[in-house]
Amino acid sequence: MESRYKPDTSPQPTGIHWRPYMVMTFNHAVLLLFTVIIIYPVVWMVLASLKTPGEFVSNVWGLPTVLDIDNYSRAWELANLGRSLLNSLIVSLGTVILVVALSSTAGYAFAKFSFRFSAAILLVMIFTMQAPTPVIPFYVLFVRLGLTDSYAGLILGIASGSLPLSIFIFQAFFRSIPNELREAAKIDGCSEYTAFLRVVMPISGPAVATVAILTFVGAWNEYFLPLLLVRSPEFRPLTLAVQVFFFQYGRVEWTDVFAALSIASVPMIVLYVLLQRWFIQGLTSGSIKG
Repeated sequence: MESRYKPDTSPQPTGIHWRPYMVMTFNHAVLLLFTVIIIYPVVWMVLASLKTPGEFVSNVWGLPTVLDIDNYSRAWELANLGRSLLNSLIVSLGTVILVVALSSTAGYAFAKFSFRFSAAILLVMIFTMQAPTPVIPFYVLFVRLGLTDSYAGLILGIASGSLPLSIFIFQAFFRSIPNELREAAKIDGCSEYTAFLRVVMPISGPAVATVAILTFVGAWNEYFLPLLLVRSPEFRPLTLAVQVFFFQYGRVEWTDVFAALSIASVPMIVLYVLLQRWFIQGLTSGSIKG
């Protein structure tokens, strides 16, 4: 009886397939190029901050021969970076708390409830991310409310610009959470608000971390609103303090300016290193699980 199975007589591939290795090498080369483009200015800034003023002029691109740590102490004192650093921390942390509290509840409502014009409202909020700030009405409103030269004015102003994107991120994340989890909590006696606080929010770490990082970075780097609302040095954040310091000393002491910029960059780098894993999960979870 003839066997129904015939041996495979097709030619077998031999040798090494170079195409996958070439693609992988090209991808790594592109990633390396972008890494150098992004990291090199930061490295150059730190190296420039460690040079003497004379060496900075004569050896712009080279490594410092002698590390001049005094640049940091002079920048810290002349620019009053201690007070400005505290102001930036207060404003940034306050903005993060307010934005996370408001955007998480709004995102939960858009994701889990059906109400009239919900899609239209969400669409309008997304469009506002591209809209420019109405400077004159914004300034007049904050002057009449007495929110200039205050932490509250900076926090409310920066939070208003951060809310649309934060609501969108939370809405996308909450949609990936099964409704059965919320229903089980309600069967156990939880109200909607209690289920949100005790069940949904504890498992929303990636979304919270993503919104917190984006909001903190945006508040920390905010320059326009402090320039518009702050006149007193007592409430001057770090970005405004560095700008004032540049116009006072930057024309003659570039090394001190780079030292001030290096100090201002440290909190952002530390924050991202600590929360990068949750940040990436928060950006991808809505699209993967949805």
